[in-house]
Amino acid sequence: MLISVIIPVYNGEMFLHECLESVKACPSDDIECIIVNDGSTDGTEEICRRFVCSDTRFRVITKENSGVSDSRNKGLADATGDFIFFLDADDYINIGKWPDIIANAAMKSFDMVAFGYYDLFDSGDIREEQFPEDCDIRLALLSTTLLNTCWGKLLRREVIEKNGLRFCKELNTCEDAVFILDYAQSAESFMFSNICVLYYRIHSGGVMMRTGMDSKLSDLASLYERRYAYLSENYDEAAGNAMYRQFFSVITDLFRFYAKNRRIIDIRRDYRRSIIDPTVKAVIAESDTLRFSPFYKRLEYSLIRGKLYTCLAVYFKIKGSLGQR
Repeated sequence: MLISVIIPVYNGEMFLHECLESVKACPSDDIECIIVNDGSTDGTEEICRRFVCSDTRFRVITKENSGVSDSRNKGLADATGDFIFFLDADDYINIGKWPDIIANAAMKSFDMVAFGYYDLFDSGDIREEQFPEDCDIRLALLSTTLLNTCWGKLLRREVIEKNGLRFCKELNTCEDAVFILDYAQSAESFMFSNICVLYYRIHSGGVMMRTGMDSKLSDLASLYERRYAYLSENYDEAAGNAMYRQFFSVITDLFRFYAKNRRIIDIRRDYRRSIIDPTVKAVIAESDTLRFSPFYKRLEYSLIRGKLYTCLAVYFKIKGSLGQR
């Protein structure tokens, strides 16, 4: 078996059919699709069974609800492919790119092949996400968000099993970024491809939209500690600056997501608490000498550094309502 596609799903009936159809469109018989039904209470199980009955490449594992990390771990334990390809149930494969995925796996030349992808918004707008030119693993990990996710990548199963790699069940978010960091430190060869192989759906039902600010910052702290340790072992000034720029962007993205549908008084109260979070304080302190660009990033830094809570709340409320990054 060449590729094991692992799809965790919980109450995913809205988008699951489109996701599974995109896997079914794969022209190769040398794949398996493992759907892990995480105790769904909607029509997810019925959709899974239909695909299992119509295509022998599909099988489903049904279990009690225990979260996405445990679901992915169950899929890994059941997989037989040379490579793992994670896919979320609300996303779908760019079916015209299946030959590229298969060809890269068949070469067996790299421990990781990370592909580009498309952001797909509720409005129907699409944004292309690609790796910087001449990207290497350290640059990809520390200065982009493209390795914050486990999906859209070919990962050699032998590396995962040999090093006992699994997803951390205690994290609600950032669990895949931590997993990929662990994987990257265990793997030896990497390829970054700007072929966009899937559509990543950004919508109000996504886990990033459902999880509270405190929980997100707590999970971010785990990722920060791991990346700080990685940076310490692979240090140079440019890499350090890149990491802190990236973490600053993650924090401001969280602030923007949080502000969109909440009242100014609530946003102000929670920003006041968030800004004294140890991870936020560390990132702001280490970012003191950075020359942020464009101008709005310098403005955001000044507002946070100055603890101008009301201005921050109004700023991110407006920015979130406009759908700006």
